[in-house]
Amino acid sequence: MLRRDGARPSRRDFLKLFGAAAGCYALTASPIPFLARLNRADAAPGQFHFPQGLASADPQPDAVLLWTRVARIAGDDAPVAQPLNGAIDLYVQVARDEAFESLVLERTVRAPAETDHTVRLLVDGLQPDTIYYYRFYAGGDTSPLIGRTRTAPSPDADRPVRFAAVACQNYEQGFYGAWRRLVNDDIAAPPERQLDFVLHLGDFIYEVAGDVPQEETPARLVGHMPDGSAPWEPDGTHPWWQRGAQAAVTLDDYRYLYKTYLSDPDLQAARARFPIIAIWDDHEFSNNGWQSAATYFEDATPAQRRKLAANAAWFEFVPAILTDASTIGDIPSSARDFAQAELEDGPFGDPDDGFLLQDANNLAALRSITIYRAVKWGAMLDLILTDLRSYRSPPVMTREIEDLTKGAPLPPVDLVKTLDSGRLANDGNPPETISHGDREIPNPRRNMPPGTQMGVDQKHWFKQVLKASTARWRFWASSVPALSMRLDLSSVPMAGYRDGYVGADGWQGYPGELRELMAYVRANGIPNLVTLSGDYHAFAAGRLPVDPDAEKLAFPAAEFMTAAISSGDMFSSVERTARGSDTFYRVAVMKDADGKELANWNNTLVNGFRAGLVTSYAGKGWGDWFVNERASPGLSYVDSRGHGFSLVTVTESAVVVEQVNVGGVSHDAGPAGPDILRKARFVVKSWGPGEDAAIEGPLFTGEPPYPYSE
Repeated sequence: MLRRDGARPSRRDFLKLFGAAAGCYALTASPIPFLARLNRADAAPGQFHFPQGLASADPQPDAVLLWTRVARIAGDDAPVAQPLNGAIDLYVQVARDEAFESLVLERTVRAPAETDHTVRLLVDGLQPDTIYYYRFYAGGDTSPLIGRTRTAPSPDADRPVRFAAVACQNYEQGFYGAWRRLVNDDIAAPPERQLDFVLHLGDFIYEVAGDVPQEETPARLVGHMPDGSAPWEPDGTHPWWQRGAQAAVTLDDYRYLYKTYLSDPDLQAARARFPIIAIWDDHEFSNNGWQSAATYFEDATPAQRRKLAANAAWFEFVPAILTDASTIGDIPSSARDFAQAELEDGPFGDPDDGFLLQDANNLAALRSITIYRAVKWGAMLDLILTDLRSYRSPPVMTREIEDLTKGAPLPPVDLVKTLDSGRLANDGNPPETISHGDREIPNPRRNMPPGTQMGVDQKHWFKQVLKASTARWRFWASSVPALSMRLDLSSVPMAGYRDGYVGADGWQGYPGELRELMAYVRANGIPNLVTLSGDYHAFAAGRLPVDPDAEKLAFPAAEFMTAAISSGDMFSSVERTARGSDTFYRVAVMKDADGKELANWNNTLVNGFRAGLVTSYAGKGWGDWFVNERASPGLSYVDSRGHGFSLVTVTESAVVVEQVNVGGVSHDAGPAGPDILRKARFVVKSWGPGEDAAIEGPLFTGEPPYPYSE
């Protein structure tokens, strides 16, 4: 572990730093001989419960982080022996066996009211690559679930790694059967096939209660928040919220959402079984948010207090080792636990050269916590986790630009690239104006820095870690996809369309920085880089080019995007949006001879607009004549319909990714979990410096998605 100055703190110093925050404890494990157990009879049973379960996170070879939240059942005036300040005393047991006969830790801790009675316990002194069990007691009550966790292998351990990647779990849009399927399958698997950990790629909560399209009935309800924004009334322009929807605005609101989401038994079961390594995306704060700007129906609303509240709630309910987190090589870690700050909402300041807004309130909100970090898993895997929201520049597709491009089906590729380049566009001679059709406006980014998702400091750290990594494989946890997803609209004769990005909230809205990063990987001979992403609610696979528009493509990395656990899938969103246009509806949806609706969108994204359009009229065989291999450069597979998770197995010679689609999630599948609709299996073999990544597959189990089923 390293401080910012690069010096290594002692373990004692680290434990002191960790234990400095409220609700955080650093405990050292050691074998416990037989002795009388701690007194559990401070209160009669039935006084306390653990309504959000328990969890573990960020395994290290000698330590793991444990979490729980305890609450009173009878209320604060119950006749129990507890501190007068609202805190609740509890104790934790950690053992080598599920029967808790081989205890290694038994300690009393305190859950303070100021952290909503959540506690984070760093248990140190554990053995590498070992399964442990843990549970909590409060008075005479115990956590109903027994936690199971494991430590990471020693840094030089050369063994296969197996983990799952998940993302996007809107509570109201669907049930968490995918989590239950993951748990049940892992329990049934032989020990050597069980998961080491789960990687959560963000959107753990959705910050709006009522975030379900108006035409749909919510699968279940979050309910009214303690505070919340004014209830939303439909105005005919924004059909993606329910009447009365509310956005979280206070710490109590965000806490309420986490407590509601974590009341789900399937999610509780998963957090009890697997150590989870997590980052956030946007919905932990504000949809499409950047820095401390909330973005709903305007370009940006200063929301520094909301950002601070969102950071605090994430820290309380999503355990992660941040302060002096483990790192790669001798690269200092910047990760830091949440610390309260004094600030107010106020106008944003001007950006610096890294596009970081320089007002004190924005900076204080962002600096209240730092979550980008690295986790080492033996000699086989270095996992690099990034924060792509807190330091990103404002999006180029503002209301002004949307008005300019009105009539364009998608954000034009060339326009986004020009705006994203800022003052560096056109080799440092940016155009004074930008135009679309017969409309023209002054270039709003002409004097601005180029766009960024990482920010200056994080990008420098990211490059250093990539270069310092000596593991066999490097995995980049990117909350948003870097895969090319375009429509080659310029291929449509006489339509006058320009090629467009399918969404500009991911890396496609920041193409300059992605090109810089991929060029760095290639120039420094960094092999075996695999990116895992979420956010777009679909399964996808492909390779990342250095420059997707270069005449000759080079692919220094591979990427796999995982679908949502429960949030509405990409196909449903595209189908709903395309209803007003027969042409665009056809490239999204087609029907087979039996009238079954097929996701032609998969075909269109990978093979091009003309291939999708001809296929919809004449059938797949005819569409094959119009395939454009450069439509979405590097993209090789899309399954845009369904939900699920991805399983990743890492060996010395190859990475195997299985994308597990459980289909619809509108109904509760119960304790047995949903059936698996299909699995798509891919293999990425190890490659050397200067070589291109290559993906083999997909190989299907179950019914393949269209067009792979024909």
